[in-house]
Amino acid sequence: MDSLKTPASSDAPGATASRTTKGPMRIGELASASGVPVDTVRYYERIGLLPTPARRGGGYRKYEPDDVFRLQAIRGAKALGLTLEAIRTLIIMALPSARPAPVRACAKALQQELADRCAALQALAAAVENCRRGPPPTLAACPILATLQAYACTHETSGSVLLDT
Repeated sequence: MDSLKTPASSDAPGATASRTTKGPMRIGELASASGVPVDTVRYYERIGLLPTPARRGGGYRKYEPDDVFRLQAIRGAKALGLTLEAIRTLIIMALPSARPAPVRACAKALQQELADRCAALQALAAAVENCRRGPPPTLAACPILATLQAYACTHETSGSVLLDT
């Protein structure tokens, strides 16, 4: 997989991996710096989200500051509900070798899924606000549960490639 370089601090507010982590790191140091467990680092290597690192003498993996940035970006994407496959696609899209047409198509699909997710969250927020008036007379009349049930029914068969649903 091509190299994905850590952006300069002016390009990514809060991205401090390249400034605080210098030189090669062992897997435990990478895990600590990125907030990802060692087993997860190994798993992400196996599935291709993290490039296979060079090896030091003795067979130890040798990680770079860019790997900290990538793992932190993956953590952020997971926290926002993106699937590992979507994260892989986003990483590939960010590589210098990415072709523009597929990047645009993927970005458009992700934008639509994000818009759909935002609409569902807004509907849920409205249902929560509605509950402030008092408890519903029955479980089926609960606006929160009704909103969640409706969302589940409309997203069962469509499935999302990009977002965990």
